[in-house]
Amino acid sequence: MRRLLLLVLAAAVPARAAFEDLGAGARAPGMGDAFAALADDVYALHYNPAGLAQLDRPQLGAAYSRLYTGLSDGSDLGTSQLFYARPLSGGRRGTLGFGWDRFALSGLYQEQTLAVGYGVKAYERESGGRLLAGLTAKYLNHSFSPGPEAANALNNLQAGQGADPVLTGSTSKSVPDVDFGLLYRFPRRFQMGLAVQHLTQPNVAFSGSDTLGRAINLGAAYKSIWLSLVGELRTGAAADGSSSRQAILAAERYFPTLEYGMFGLRGSIGAGSGGWQQMTLGGSYRINKIQTDYAYLLPVGQVGGQSGSHRLALTFHFGAPTADEQIGRDLLEQARRLRERGPDYGYEYGQELRPQDLNDPRLKEVRELIEQGKHRPAREALTRLGEREPLSQPLLRLGNRLGLVAYYYPELPAPQTKFDKTLAAALRRFFHGEDRLGVLQASYAYSLAPDARLGRLLEDIEKAVGVKAERVAPDSTRGFLDQMLDRAEYAHTRGDAGQVEQILGDVLTLEPDNATALERLGSLRYLNGRYTDAVAAWEKALTVETRERELESLRGYLKLAKEKAEGKGPEGTAPPALAPAPTPTQGSAPAAKPASAPAPAAAPARRGDPRDIQSFYEKGVEHYARGEYLQASAMFLLILQIDPQNEQARKALDRIGRRGAKP
Repeated sequence: MRRLLLLVLAAAVPARAAFEDLGAGARAPGMGDAFAALADDVYALHYNPAGLAQLDRPQLGAAYSRLYTGLSDGSDLGTSQLFYARPLSGGRRGTLGFGWDRFALSGLYQEQTLAVGYGVKAYERESGGRLLAGLTAKYLNHSFSPGPEAANALNNLQAGQGADPVLTGSTSKSVPDVDFGLLYRFPRRFQMGLAVQHLTQPNVAFSGSDTLGRAINLGAAYKSIWLSLVGELRTGAAADGSSSRQAILAAERYFPTLEYGMFGLRGSIGAGSGGWQQMTLGGSYRINKIQTDYAYLLPVGQVGGQSGSHRLALTFHFGAPTADEQIGRDLLEQARRLRERGPDYGYEYGQELRPQDLNDPRLKEVRELIEQGKHRPAREALTRLGEREPLSQPLLRLGNRLGLVAYYYPELPAPQTKFDKTLAAALRRFFHGEDRLGVLQASYAYSLAPDARLGRLLEDIEKAVGVKAERVAPDSTRGFLDQMLDRAEYAHTRGDAGQVEQILGDVLTLEPDNATALERLGSLRYLNGRYTDAVAAWEKALTVETRERELESLRGYLKLAKEKAEGKGPEGTAPPALAPAPTPTQGSAPAAKPASAPAPAAAPARRGDPRDIQSFYEKGVEHYARGEYLQASAMFLLILQIDPQNEQARKALDRIGRRGAKP
């Protein structure tokens, strides 16, 4: 009798229980079905079709579940599911997904859903943010077996009322349905997702009207290689036709092992209107290309007299492994080796690990495209070179630098403003391996126009080459060059002539016609007895100085320096002091290449703490997984300076090398 009652509740119009969202697979249910913002496997077809565009290789998923086990009447409720997704042209043309879902109640009632979905990258910002969109077309069918009781209906608990008009009518109903989804991936590790289910609100009643209420799920997620944190808000229609609101928080963590594959744990808590509460737990085991997921769901305050739901799923991954799969085993081997033998000590990498010289005849096309500011075409030209001949490590490093810059600035227009010219000069230095001066010049460009895109590029270059950028304090009343001149003056008071000359040389690299820097440079050279060099600096200062008082002083300095250079100066003549710092001014001459060769880059600070190895390796793994090969290479190279015999870092660099210059 209770089975018949459940059947009637499922078929009758007021219940509105048909095609309730029971989830898909076992991974997402283990996270409370809070998957709209994550949606990164084949079951994105069910939760948010936009997430299909995140797949980089085909996946096949099969799942089975037992729902609300332990019901007193022994009712058997369960689902069977089969999903498949395939990226088109490696995902460049989107991803297609197919799904079949069947829900059954003890052979008396069943629902089947056939789905076809498509997800594609709809928009990409220069900063790296990506908007994905997806659509799922579904064919819904549900049916029931009326049984002999249908011929003897009840009315107000009175029997003998004849045949039930619903249960003896049509026993099957089929309708189309549509789901829609959006997913935005920020440049870093955050994602937001919006999924709308039952967009067309189809009528699924066997008799009369019973429309499926539109459900809207909005979520946000933080996702790293092995950790995901998710929050989701849901609105929709409850089984009794009222409005339902739910909030879920979920987390997922994978634990890779060296010999035994990868284990995963996940869980969630949720609460909502009508006293709805839920706790879920889940686990995974993955080895090679096969993943097994299990989930246990315990609804609180809903269906009474039951002991929760159990779900089990198998997922098969086809094609080439992803980045984290490639290097996960190396990461574990790295940790084990550190525990067993401990690290050796090494030094920071230097000149021998620079990128390929752009004057190489093979790079003529690449060099010309860089000079034109066409960074993405230059990277493509280097990729074509890699298809014709093996890429060496220096060529690979150049390709990685091109990939990083092209990510933010695919093309630069012809420089017009001082900012444009300074930025173009900074990027050229970066490509030529002049890292210190390149970072300095990019820092100066950022001080001229604090562009958010340049700020992010500058941060990535800092991490990639280990050189810290210069930044003006927000509350400073002095400009970028003025602060550098202040540092030169301070270095002079300490008697550090080499530091003074380097800082002044840096100022002249950024602004070759800076009168104050030229005057100070002449003074420094005079103090060091380099009279001919002092004359050269002061003569150039004389052509750009506009302050009459300084012009008069410069003429006197030049006369004295020339006499000293010719050996005619009187004995005991006091040398001129360093020129005073200028007052802050707005604007100056456009940046250009310095008249003389730039000062050599200062050696990066030594890194030699073996405790940093694990941190460097994990950072390298994360950069590699995101396709940031320049940053990943830098991390692995840092490890080799601390531990030159580190095989895992060498393997990782070799793997990056085999990828060629592709981003």
